[in-house]
Amino acid sequence: MPRYLFVLACCATVAALRCSPSSNISCPDNAYGCIKETLGLGWACNVSSTDPSHPFTACFTGAPSPLSKTKKNVLIIGDSVSNGYVIECGGVGCVPELLEDVALVQHAPWSPGSGGAGPTQHGVDCLDLWLRQCDGTPARYDLISLNFGLHNLRNDTASLTQYSSQLESITARLRSLAPATKLLYVTTTPMMPTCCRGGPLVPAGEGAPTPECGANDTQNFYPCNTVVQELNVMAQRIMERHSVEVVDAYSTVTGMCGNEYKTCSFCRKTPCSFHYTPAGYQHIAQPIAAAMRAMLNSG
Repeated sequence: MPRYLFVLACCATVAALRCSPSSNISCPDNAYGCIKETLGLGWACNVSSTDPSHPFTACFTGAPSPLSKTKKNVLIIGDSVSNGYVIECGGVGCVPELLEDVALVQHAPWSPGSGGAGPTQHGVDCLDLWLRQCDGTPARYDLISLNFGLHNLRNDTASLTQYSSQLESITARLRSLAPATKLLYVTTTPMMPTCCRGGPLVPAGEGAPTPECGANDTQNFYPCNTVVQELNVMAQRIMERHSVEVVDAYSTVTGMCGNEYKTCSFCRKTPCSFHYTPAGYQHIAQPIAAAMRAMLNSG
């Protein structure tokens, strides 16, 4: 899905709209229009953006199922890798299965097969919607996990500064909007291909944007993973300031595949890029679920 979508007509009155077989969703009052997705991803709402170059951000909806009344409720906000360890583990070993005895674990935005939460700009614009249930009502979670990074890989000072500022804003807002909710940050997983203006060089089928550089342009390429490392350092500093516990998913992957790698049995494609096999996602899920369980049991 494109980062920003526009509609010609706004929804004057928003009716209940289907976003999963068992749930309804309505766009919030501040949405400028509703977008029916054609990729099996339910609905999105055009929300006014803080980015002046893009008046609207298309925000997918929050968690698809009603909150549990008998278990703790957990929300995971993150990119396509978090989609992986929530719903792409082959039906076993995902975070929801690992915690099913104590918690209902859901993902926001609810956008299986997509880039998930996307860049921090989406987090700034869409956070209020993601914290609603699928029917638009506010949701109170016992624990919220968050991650941003793979969609913030531009290699320049302004972009890194924007990432830090926006992640700080997202974290502070979560503290303010959900003061009784425990927060957990998951570091960004590695991105081994080379990047360029417009996107990384990745195997076909990985869903990344096409780089703007030519095939023989070596001057404008840079290692994506060095940027991931910088973003993780920034994120950990922000989480330390806000007393947010951190799970190092980056080290979980490098522990499987090595500090630098082109192939790994847990990678979805060869050469590797940033997505994983069901077994890889199961491996990433284990320390995340363990940290969540400990936090949920701590009172």
